[in-house]
Amino acid sequence: MEEIVAIKATDKRGTKHFFVTWGRAFDPVDPKPLLTAVRPALSQFGLSGIRSLQVCSTLQEASGQPYFFEALLAFSQKRIPYGKTYSTWNAACRKQIASGKDIYYLGKPVT
Repeated sequence: MEEIVAIKATDKRGTKHFFVTWGRAFDPVDPKPLLTAVRPALSQFGLSGIRSLQVCSTLQEASGQPYFFEALLAFSQKRIPYGKTYSTWNAACRKQIASGKDIYYLGKPVT
């Protein structure tokens, strides 16, 4: 999984909503812990009845959404530390995502 990922949420009407967040915060390979953490936060964006949630294979899948580039710039400006401070940053990142922050909704879906 990449450091920054797009997540696709499909609601009960089949409408696809996209988000950008940190990819490796919970596990470097398995997306399930990330999706489990993101799901409860979707209601803050006015979404309910989400029937499926998946990490997109590339950011390209979400690139047509209204606020994709704003989200990408916002995440790109945040420095990911390496070395001794990475684990502290990663723990803080997990807390942020679990509390509904550091999840960027890309706007009303473009059809």
